[in-house]
Amino acid sequence: MNDATSHTVGDTLADFKFVVCIPARYASSRLPGKPLIELKGKALILWAIEAANQLGAEQVVVATDDSRIKKLVEANGHQVVMTDADHQSGTDRIAECASIMGWNEQTWVLNYQGDEPNIPLANVQQVIDLVKKHPEASIGTLYQSIDNLTDLFNPNLVKLVTDDQQRALYFSRAPIPWAQKEFRAPKSMPSDIVYKHHVGLYMYKVDFLKRFAAAPVAVLEQTESLEQLRALAMGDSIVAAPAVAPMPHGIDTAADIERFENLN
Repeated sequence: MNDATSHTVGDTLADFKFVVCIPARYASSRLPGKPLIELKGKALILWAIEAANQLGAEQVVVATDDSRIKKLVEANGHQVVMTDADHQSGTDRIAECASIMGWNEQTWVLNYQGDEPNIPLANVQQVIDLVKKHPEASIGTLYQSIDNLTDLFNPNLVKLVTDDQQRALYFSRAPIPWAQKEFRAPKSMPSDIVYKHHVGLYMYKVDFLKRFAAAPVAVLEQTESLEQLRALAMGDSIVAAPAVAPMPHGIDTAADIERFENLN
C-alpha cells in the first residue's frame, strides 16, 4: 500500500507526496484507439507516461480497459491496471485503479490526461498549491481564458464559471455566462468578463474518489456529458485557478497529431 499523504506549506513537486493515474480508454468518438496512435514513432500513451514520470510522483499508473494498451505499457516497463470497460467517466476509472492499487483514503491522486502530454510542471505545482490553500475543496483544477468567439461557442471546449473564492459554480459546453446583449448577434467577445476554458487536470484524494464512484450519475452530468457536474451535484467543492503556463493542445483529431509532431 502506498501512503502519498503528507505535505506542508511551501512544498515543491519533490516534497509533496502524490501518485499519478493516467486513464487510457481505447474507444474515442473522434479518434478511435487514440492511446496507441503513434506520434513521431512513439505511441501517445507512452508520451504521456514519460512526461508524467518527470513529476516526481511516488507512482505513475495507467488505468486502461484494453489489453492492447496494457500489453504496450507493460512491454515498455511501465505500470498498468485493467479496469472496467463500461465506466461512465475517467474519474470512475481512476477510482477503480485506486482500489486495485490499494491506495489509502488520504492519498493524493493527480489525474493526468493521456491525450495531453507535456503538461507544464508549473501547472502541476499550481494544482498542488491550490489544494493546500483550499483544504475544504474535494478537487483542485485549472482553467485558461478564452479570447475568441470560435472557442467560446465550441462545445468541445468546456466552459467554467466560478465565484469570488475560485470555487466552481458550473461547467458547461455552452458559452457561459450568457452575455444577453452581446450574444444577440455575436461579433466580438464581451470586454467586461473573463470567459474560462476548463483544463482537464485534477488533483483529489482517494476518499473523494470512493464517494464519487459510489454516487449515482447526476442528471446534469448526463445532459452535458461532464463528470465534474456529478461532484457538484454531490455537494463537493471544486476550486479552480487560471493556469500559470499555457496548456498543450489535446490530441483529438488528425490536425492535432500534425500540430504535436511539428512542436516536438
